[in-house]
Amino acid sequence: MARKQRRDLKLSDCWLYAVASPGDLAERLSTKGNKLTVKDLRALAADEGNFQLFNLVNDKGKSRAIQWPKRRLQKIHSRVHTLLSRVAVPAYLHSAVEGKSYISNAVAHECAVSVVKIDIKKFFPSVSRAAVFRFFADLLRCRRDVAGLLADILTYNAHLPTGGAASPIIAYYSFKEMFDEIDRLARSRDVTMTCYVDDMALSGPRADKGLLRDIRQIISKYGLKSHKAHKFAASQPKVVTGVCITANGPRVPNKLHLKIKNGFKDLSLAETSDAKAKALSPLIGRMEAAGQIDPTFKARAKTLRDQQLKLFQPR
Repeated sequence: MARKQRRDLKLSDCWLYAVASPGDLAERLSTKGNKLTVKDLRALAADEGNFQLFNLVNDKGKSRAIQWPKRRLQKIHSRVHTLLSRVAVPAYLHSAVEGKSYISNAVAHECAVSVVKIDIKKFFPSVSRAAVFRFFADLLRCRRDVAGLLADILTYNAHLPTGGAASPIIAYYSFKEMFDEIDRLARSRDVTMTCYVDDMALSGPRADKGLLRDIRQIISKYGLKSHKAHKFAASQPKVVTGVCITANGPRVPNKLHLKIKNGFKDLSLAETSDAKAKALSPLIGRMEAAGQIDPTFKARAKTLRDQQLKLFQPR
């Protein structure tokens, strides 16, 4: 029986701590099915040829650039994530943590108190190669050439890639000092803080506009820009990381309900197989997202998935 991986290590016990040479790094990043050499790492440190670049367009027509590491490079990003995820993190962090999710991030807050939310504008593109280098060189005590090699492997065009498997946990550690400072501020005012990637929520009687102002000042001090700052009174409905917080537990937010309703309308109007396939894809994604919050959506999502498969079966 495989041993369960520990998730309570100190940073100084991480397998990426104090890497002494590029050869040592290649050995530590290697796995049974993926043996690496220094030559491999240096080739994968280059941007060109190692990333798929494309744009995602949301429901509002806004485009977001995606940098997705190709398979060989993504394996290394996943390995880095795995090694760092074994290190214990503060209770406030809910991303890149086994057993936690955007849902646990939301339900950590009560509905009967005021809530403030704030996040960081273009967080991954704002996490520079220099910040990643400092993490490996200063916190993980890697030799400087090793820290530089890791920083090159884990970034695209001198910033974190939006599609990298390690990007969420690297982003956290690159600005851990900032997140810890915001958490200390919250606790000093008896406020509960949670963080999912860069999406911070704080709840309690003293979660107010003054707290938001102080948090924005901290974020600015670290060279980042905040946005989407909102305050919700105790009596108001609250949506945190896409989950509606209610007295009876987490619920699917109205905005997602409306998108699902419109998705079924689009599906009913689709007359060709291609049109049905185009309508089904986003609808299934939204139903599955709703199913993470409310299990009653899961069966309907499965029915839609079966319908989608039938469209692609040869006749």
